[in-house]
Amino acid sequence: MKKSIATLVLTIFGFVSQAQTVEIKSNAFGMIFGAYNVTAEFQLEINPSITVLGSAWYNTEELKDWLGINRDGGLSAGVRQYFNRYEDQGVFIGAATRYISNTTDSSGYWDNMGNWVQTAVDIKDDYASLGFTIGYKYIYNDKISVDAFIGGGRILWEARDQSYRGPAEFISGFNFGYRF
Repeated sequence: MKKSIATLVLTIFGFVSQAQTVEIKSNAFGMIFGAYNVTAEFQLEINPSITVLGSAWYNTEELKDWLGINRDGGLSAGVRQYFNRYEDQGVFIGAATRYISNTTDSSGYWDNMGNWVQTAVDIKDDYASLGFTIGYKYIYNDKISVDAFIGGGRILWEARDQSYRGPAEFISGFNFGYRF
């Protein structure tokens, strides 16, 4: 797994070295609820309608309790192809790979007084997926960007053999960004 991550990082740096525009963005609505993320999108000089993305995010304990999820955070890398031939805006399709860090509460039991007794510490339940996205990006004044996307992904690797997740996951986002 470490070799795969190293290969992915080197590939991203190879694409980034050819970038002519860098865009840093985040989901402001997610931050309100406790999902912090930062995404960097790099427009390629050789083909301006293709971009490479790298993303990282963290979910607070309050958000995980409120939504009933156990995702601590994760990393993502992807590629987007825009239908506009000369720049990175408008409708796009993309491919993305994600590594999600999960902490699952361990098993326990209810005692005679009705109290939950935890028998062990948290269990790491990380997984990796590969999927697709479709979306739209609008650029205002050549500096401010807004993009929204939805998609799906197939879970390819899991740290635990026994999982409650199905074979696929939903991917979505709504980001505001600034271009350099």
